Amino acid sequence: MNLQDQQRHTLFVVLAGLFLMSLACSVGGSGTPEVTVTPSVLVPATMPPIAQVTPLVVATPTVATTPTETPPSGTGPGGCVLSEQFVADMTIPDNMVLAPGAAFLKTWRAKNTGTCTWDTSYQLVFADGEQMGGPAGVNVNNTAPNGEVDISVNLTAPAAAGTHVGRWRLKASNGAIFGALTVIIVVPGTPTPTPTLTATATPTTSVGPWNGHWETNCGSTGCGKMDLVQQGTTVTGTFEGGGVINGTVSGIRLTGIWKRGSSAGSIDWWMGGAGLKWRGNFDAINAWCGHRTGQTDPAPCGVGTFTGDWYAVCAGCDGAMHIDQAGRTFSGTYVSGTVEGTIDGVAAIGTWHKTDSTSGPFTWYLINGQQFNGNSSGTNQWCGYRSGSGAPSPCLKP
Repeated sequence: MNLQDQQRHTLFVVLAGLFLMSLACSVGGSGTPEVTVTPSVLVPATMPPIAQVTPLVVATPTVATTPTETPPSGTGPGGCVLSEQFVADMTIPDNMVLAPGAAFLKTWRAKNTGTCTWDTSYQLVFADGEQMGGPAGVNVNNTAPNGEVDISVNLTAPAAAGTHVGRWRLKASNGAIFGALTVIIVVPGTPTPTPTLTATATPTTSVGPWNGHWETNCGSTGCGKMDLVQQGTTVTGTFEGGGVINGTVSGIRLTGIWKRGSSAGSIDWWMGGAGLKWRGNFDAINAWCGHRTGQTDPAPCGVGTFTGDWYAVCAGCDGAMHIDQAGRTFSGTYVSGTVEGTIDGVAAIGTWHKTDSTSGPFTWYLINGQQFNGNSSGTNQWCGYRSGSGAPSPCLKP
């Protein structure tokens, strides 16, 4: 092949290659090349801060409940429920005014609202506030569920003026603490003023009027003339020898405290029907009575305080006993039936009636404000004691 032929061959090959390339690019139909674009990510020069999002937590729905408080109850011996309910102040109502240093007996009535039976191993113990000279604790009388009991402690009003509060709680035999009873008294900042003598031209005849002047008899201790001022249910006054009276009226009954010099104690008096005389006691067993000018002492002058809750010890009738007293007369219940009678001094004489329709006589003798001894039918023992005390010895007194 000569040089001219070689040149024509080379040109042919080049033209054929170009033709084939053009033909390849036109395959696909539209003539517009399909370009595959790789997506790109736009990255800012500076990334904005990412906000922290608190995950949404969907709580399981719950039923709304009242916040739980520590209840005045607990678990008693054997798993029984301990619960107590305050019923009434039997002596010294809240905010009663007492002289500085005055001794007084505070008595609450409480109800056993649990399932445990309170026995004498249960106690009322000081919890907080002011102890007012009281004991660390006193025993409680046997009290069945739904039963009521009177619980007493001996206290002394503080010397400092102001309102004084003490809180006491019940303690079961297993040590569990429950319930709450409170004493609140007021000690005046200045001595109780001597009330102005009220001249009484005509003695009042209404029931329960303690206002005015009285001639009184408390035996050898010589209480003599007394002047009282009653405002609502509160009574204050003075008696011979610089004595002071502070008390509270409930119906025909006046209870409270007396104070003379360094001595003090309780009073418990009942007004007579005509409002001219009253009888009663001081310190539960000592006679104290009074009358208007021109009258005479009631007979008997003194009646001891049998009213309230007791634990009776008697032949076949041991258990709780409750007495309601209206001056000289009384009635009550005990585990075997009922009792009724009259009081002369420290002696209560009456008749017992059992549920089996039998009955018989009894006589009780107050030893102090917390105990009595005595008999039924003359030969069988019948004694009793209040919460915080114990059975007297001997129990039988013919």
